[in-house]
Amino acid sequence: MPSADRLLIQVVPQLKPAACGVSDHAISLAQELEAGFGINTAFVVLNSVEPCDSPFPRVYCKPPQLVEACISLSNGQPGALLVHYSGYGYSADGAPFLLAEALHRVRENGQFRIGVYFHELSATGMPWTSAFWYTHRQRQVARRIARECDLIATNLSSHFDWLEREAIQGAVNPIQRLPVFSNVGESLEIPPMSARRPAMAVFGLPGTRQKSYKGLFLLGSMLNGLGIEEILDIGSECNAPSNLSGIPVRRVGVLAAGDLGSLLSQSMFGFVPYSRFSLAKSGIFAGLCAHGTIPVLAESFPQEVDGLRDGVHLISPRTAKAALAAGLECCSTAAWNWYSGHRLKVHAATYSRLLVQPPTEAESEICAASRAVGV
Repeated sequence: MPSADRLLIQVVPQLKPAACGVSDHAISLAQELEAGFGINTAFVVLNSVEPCDSPFPRVYCKPPQLVEACISLSNGQPGALLVHYSGYGYSADGAPFLLAEALHRVRENGQFRIGVYFHELSATGMPWTSAFWYTHRQRQVARRIARECDLIATNLSSHFDWLEREAIQGAVNPIQRLPVFSNVGESLEIPPMSARRPAMAVFGLPGTRQKSYKGLFLLGSMLNGLGIEEILDIGSECNAPSNLSGIPVRRVGVLAAGDLGSLLSQSMFGFVPYSRFSLAKSGIFAGLCAHGTIPVLAESFPQEVDGLRDGVHLISPRTAKAALAAGLECCSTAAWNWYSGHRLKVHAATYSRLLVQPPTEAESEICAASRAVGV
């Protein structure tokens, strides 16, 4: 095991490469930390004992054993851990009180700096849905967890704003706003539109792609107006249609992350089956932007959200015609430039600088003072 000051312990609810977006995010981060910063990773998996072929050291345990697992992985030395927070991953109601209690024990132990990346914050829904009744307890737990941490990061502006209002008392550093990075690689230079095929990529888990086809079913006029000649169905079997509005759907199947990234960089468009309020936490959206592939949404929106504008960084039925007339190159470049501000290396550098490296003396004094008064 490497020395604890060059080790980041990542806490995840499960470790299922290629079958779980949070797992892929954590593994990609571990690879970049090692390759680019000389920081090794070990995992603590709290809600699953399912084995995987990840090469990184890992411990499977229940939340009450978290502090002991961290001490074991760091050989008893001070260190740092990063919690990947998605409430439903740790608890059936999306409010993992046991995780909050476990992090409180880690903080009381005093050996570890604690960071959290909020992939999700809380669910919302109508009064007849369980999400509506769980929202309060989910936010209560999220607030408790954030207040145990030295570093807080999240993806959406709405998450950032809530955390800034509700949960920053324990943090040494300002909240970090980091939209998710691509789990299917990144293009350091993007191919021009003239070198790409007039194809639209549809990828993700089967349920996600089925949602995509429901959205695309109503967009035939736009698809034909963009000159799309083929739709690429990428992933495991999901009963994709054979064509949409006369455009053939070609079954590509499951691809390795690198191969999928290469295919995206050769395609002009990709479909995103989510609303504007979820784009900065979408791995599909990140994967498209990372390769300069123009994201297409089913719904238009008039105002900027998370630094994104319809017709500038992506297109919709309202903006497709104008974007085509102005030249698609501008949209491709804007999407890639937006992504470049929070690419994988930026995430890794943030954790290296603010979490893994020992805090300055002034930071240590602030942290100690806040803990002494029970903040």
